[in-house]
Amino acid sequence: MTSATAPREPAQYVTIGIDREVFAIEVGIVREILDLQPITRLPHAPPFLVGMIDVRGQGVPTVDLRVKLGLPAVQPTANTRIIVLDVPQQGQGASLTVGVVADRVFEVTSLDGQDLETPPQVGGRWRSDCIQAIGRSNGTFVIVFDIARLFAQDDVALLTMADAA
Repeated sequence: MTSATAPREPAQYVTIGIDREVFAIEVGIVREILDLQPITRLPHAPPFLVGMIDVRGQGVPTVDLRVKLGLPAVQPTANTRIIVLDVPQQGQGASLTVGVVADRVFEVTSLDGQDLETPPQVGGRWRSDCIQAIGRSNGTFVIVFDIARLFAQDDVALLTMADAA
């Protein structure tokens, strides 16, 4: 079954690893990919908001995707990366710049909209409301994030406050 919201033509995605899974983020919202750098912790922040990083003089709130997805935090490795995103805000023309910590970054790949499937609604390990579709790349299932939903309104407000700090 093909998703009605999936792209109709092959789209480019950055594929990342979180735990044992492969996720994809649309290339169009990826500003840059950084090696892990010092993160300034914020007092009283929720566990998923690990702090702020400096990206060319701009303070960027940074989220641990493992924790955001309900997994335990782990020590960074040589493969840990921060992906700086311009997250579209629902109902607004503006976007919010946010860094997301991923266990690793694999590659930029094309996923054909005809091969993307609607995520099953059977519960399970990941919140299905933050998944746009499921596809395949190099024989592996790839879970395509719906970034706007992953960072729901409450999270956007929180990240905006962190950005202002």
